[in-house]
Amino acid sequence: MITSIKFKNFKALEEFTIHLKKFNVLTGPNNNGKSTILDGLRLLQAAYRYASRTTPKYINNPLGQKFWGFVIPPNSLPINTDYIQTNFNTSEPSIIRYSIDSGKTLILSFHPEYPTYLFFDTPNRIPRSSTDFRNEFPLNIAIIPTLGPFEIGEELLSQEYVKRWYGSRRSPRMFRSYWFYNLERFDEFKKLVEATWLGMSINFPQKADQFSKELFMFCEEERIPREISWAGFGFQIWLQLLTHIVNAKNASLIVVDEPEIYLHPDLQHKVLELLRHYNADIMIATHSVEIINSVEPNDVVLVDKKNKSAKRITDLIGLQNVANLLGSGQNIELTRLARGKKILFVEGKDLKLLNKLSKICKHDNLFSDSKITVIPIEGFGQHDRIIHTNWAFTKILGEELKIAVLLDRDYRADETISKILEKLQKEVNYAHILRKKEIENYFLIPSAIQRAIDSRLEERIKNGYIDEKPVIKLNDILLNLTDNFKSEVIGQVIARRAESYRKSEDFSKIISDINREVDSNWKDLQYRLNVISGKQFISFMNDYLQENFKISISCPLISNYLTIKDIDNEVLEFLNQLEKFKLERM
Repeated sequence: MITSIKFKNFKALEEFTIHLKKFNVLTGPNNNGKSTILDGLRLLQAAYRYASRTTPKYINNPLGQKFWGFVIPPNSLPINTDYIQTNFNTSEPSIIRYSIDSGKTLILSFHPEYPTYLFFDTPNRIPRSSTDFRNEFPLNIAIIPTLGPFEIGEELLSQEYVKRWYGSRRSPRMFRSYWFYNLERFDEFKKLVEATWLGMSINFPQKADQFSKELFMFCEEERIPREISWAGFGFQIWLQLLTHIVNAKNASLIVVDEPEIYLHPDLQHKVLELLRHYNADIMIATHSVEIINSVEPNDVVLVDKKNKSAKRITDLIGLQNVANLLGSGQNIELTRLARGKKILFVEGKDLKLLNKLSKICKHDNLFSDSKITVIPIEGFGQHDRIIHTNWAFTKILGEELKIAVLLDRDYRADETISKILEKLQKEVNYAHILRKKEIENYFLIPSAIQRAIDSRLEERIKNGYIDEKPVIKLNDILLNLTDNFKSEVIGQVIARRAESYRKSEDFSKIISDINREVDSNWKDLQYRLNVISGKQFISFMNDYLQENFKISISCPLISNYLTIKDIDNEVLEFLNQLEKFKLERM
């Protein structure tokens, strides 16, 4: 996985870094660096293709760079690199640094007076053969270019030419030739066309006669054939997108350049659904507010060459700002709501952690498309507003909505929880109140915490800060740290019980009963981890870890080490219910 790309003195990017994750939607005004980032990946794709079949050499070049790597011939690269320095600054080379996971790096160096170099850095043994290099850097980048309409006529091109240029912007001119040489994949492609565009089918390309070089390819709509150049532009683009996607089945990174051109919004959503089913990392460069509005805010990366780095969006407010920047007057939240007509109310910033849990439980897209609009509410006390929201949309706006609610338990008594649930269930389609204190408590799994701590300690060993991993008795640490929360738990439970206190009750007995109940259960570590404040405990634990081991952990880090076996049955159940809620017909 490429974790970041750093550009220096390269085209429009004088000094610029972009950090990548699983799903990346690059956007921003025109001429601000998106195409330059994609050019950087095109160059890596081409240089890697050459290097992966070449023996690495130790190179000491005139630029003072000493490294193991490769000299890349100019004819192996997809763009002219003679004039790619920022503002023609030839006093230093143009450098693109690709950080790979596990501490590995690939670096491309360009200078008009010297060859192009690809060199590498790895904490492991230096690759001395092309096989070793491929094993150490197993990259497979698939780039889907900006697409256009088919040529009305197409001559059969050579197989070598098609293989070299099909990933470029020339691909619409050789679509028929590509499939002429790839019969073994055509059946998979044909089935995908029929599954994603109902009523349409596609036939294998054919020559006019055995001596002709001219190729024809027919699609069928309701069994009526027509040459593909006479089909609608949207269908022409869709055929090309599916071809590239089928071709990218084994890619580690799929890059899509402006998929919205000629595509109706519904097809833009279909592209996203298709890409999400791939194990590859995804990068999409787009100006489409439809696409931006269909992904999670933190999937969106704002590119502006005036800054030193790309900015990842964190919330719907940021997403709305991006839409405004692109010149759209579209209201992001209302558009999502109008499309899906389903709302999920959650507390505060719970969505990010719910996303983590849903992916562990194989509900990968539960919160990541436009079928559900997730609206945060500030605290449990806002549950009455949920009922008012439903009334406002149905009575005032005339829109029928489906509503689901997921709330933290906090320290409320069972009796209070039952009353609130009973009230909500009369007004909404699904309601659940967590059995643990808050969503963070579902990440307090000792085995996963141990693995998260170990990963941080191993990083310190790798970076030379410590020589060996210290012995950590996590169970003892958890018992000692949670002891600090006992009085707060008792105090909070008493305070909540006082809210529903009736004069006929003996409040001193209530206090005594609460103390006895907490004392009795406090011997059980899991009970403690269920009832203390998960947020506060993570912060408190980090103070301890920082002071003693110079490390810290977080719920997202812990989630990397959770398996579905670690997940509470309650979580599995409410995620299943939310999946059903999402799929319900309006």
